[in-house]
Amino acid sequence: MALALPVILVLNSCESNDPTDWRTPIESPFAKAPVEELRERAELNDYFAMAHLGWRYDTGTGVKQNPREAASWYRIAGEQGGHSMAANNLGCLYRDGRGVTQDYKMAATLFRSAGRLGNRHAKTNLGWLYERGYGVAVDYPQALKLYTEAATEMRNPKTSAMDPGHAMAQNNLGCLYRDGKGTRADPYEATRWFRKAAESDNHHAHYNLGIMYERGLGVKADIQKALNHYEKALKAGNVYSMNAVAWLFEKGKSVPQNYPFAVRYYKLAADKGYSMAMYNLACMLRDGRGMAADPIAASVLMLKAAKKGNAYAQATYAWMLEKGVGVNKDYAKAAEWYQRAANQGLSVGQIQLALLLASGVAGEKAMVSAYKWLAVAAGNGHEGAGKFLKTIAKDMTEDQVADAKSQVTEFIAKPVIEDVRPEEPQG
Repeated sequence: MALALPVILVLNSCESNDPTDWRTPIESPFAKAPVEELRERAELNDYFAMAHLGWRYDTGTGVKQNPREAASWYRIAGEQGGHSMAANNLGCLYRDGRGVTQDYKMAATLFRSAGRLGNRHAKTNLGWLYERGYGVAVDYPQALKLYTEAATEMRNPKTSAMDPGHAMAQNNLGCLYRDGKGTRADPYEATRWFRKAAESDNHHAHYNLGIMYERGLGVKADIQKALNHYEKALKAGNVYSMNAVAWLFEKGKSVPQNYPFAVRYYKLAADKGYSMAMYNLACMLRDGRGMAADPIAASVLMLKAAKKGNAYAQATYAWMLEKGVGVNKDYAKAAEWYQRAANQGLSVGQIQLALLLASGVAGEKAMVSAYKWLAVAAGNGHEGAGKFLKTIAKDMTEDQVADAKSQVTEFIAKPVIEDVRPEEPQG
C-alpha cells in the first residue's frame, strides 16, 4: 500500500474546481480569436462564429457573462445555420433557466434536433432528461439507447481514427446498468462503462468506480482502490466523493474511525451546497462527534439541507422540532416536515408522521391518514410499520380502513433528485 489512507485525501481537498463546471472549449479556428473578430464574422452570417460567440457570452470567456446574449447567438446559429452545438447549448440554457425562462420541453426539443445531427453532447443531455422525466415522460430504455449511441466509439470519417465515446454518457450508462434501469442490472457491464469514462478523467466515473470497489459490485471489494478513485474525483471537486470518504471515516468502515477527518470532508462538500453532506455534518454537530456539540447550529444546517429537498434532513429536522432539540417544540411544523419526507418515499418519515397524526398532538387526530402512511411504509418492507398498523386499526371503523387502503394504492413517491447536470455548453 503506497499511501496512508487519510493523508492522500487531506492533501488534495482544497484545490478543486466547481464540480458542475465542465465548460471547456472544443478546439476550433475561433478558440483564440478576439471577440471583435467573432462579432464581425457573425454579422457576415458566419454561423460557426455565432456559435462560438454565444459560448463566450455563455461562459464569460473574454467578455462579461451574459446568458441572454448567448441565447440570441445560439438561436440564430442553430435555427438558420443548422449548427448542432449551438442547438445543444441553447438547450442547456433552457434546461437550466439561464438567460431564458426554464423550459424542459424546449430543451428536449433542441437536444433532439441536435442529436439527429449526430451531436453526442445533445444525445447525452436528452438521455438525462428521459432518465429524470424532465420535459418528457420517464423512459429508461430510451435513456439507455441515447447514452449508448453517445458512449460508443466511432470511426472518424475524415481521419479514419476511432473517436472515443462521450465520457459523461459512458458514466450515465454505467449507472443504468448498475441500478437495473432500462435493462437488467449488470454490475460487470456497469464497471466496464465506468472504466471507459474514467479513462477520459471523468470525475463522476471515478466516484462511481469508488462505489463499485467499496461495495464489491462487479469487482472484488478493495477499499484502497475505492479510495484511490475517490481521491481522483476529489481533485476535480466531486462533492459525492467528499461525502463518501467522510462517511467511511465517520463510520470506520474498512478504515480507522476518524471524526475530525470526516467533519473536514463533510464540510468541504456542504460548503459546495451538497445537501447529503449538510445532513451528515449536522448530525455530527448535533451529537458532538468530531467537534463540540451545538444543537442550535445543527438545527440551522439541518433546515438548510431540508429546504434543498433532502428527505433524511427533512425527517431529522422534523424530529428535532418534535423533541425540541436545538429548536422550540412545534408539533405542527414537525408534521409538515415529516410529510415532505413521507411524500418522497422515506419510510421513517412516513412512520413518524403517522404516529403524530394518530396521537393528535399536531392537531385533530387523523386516523385514516395515519393508517395510510403506515401501510405505505409496511408495503415497502418496514417491519415496525406493520406492528403500529395493527394497533391503529383497532380505533378505526371498517369504512375508515377501506378509505385508507384506497389512498395507499393511489400513492406514488416523488423523490427530490439532487444531481449535477450531465453536460454544460461546449465551444
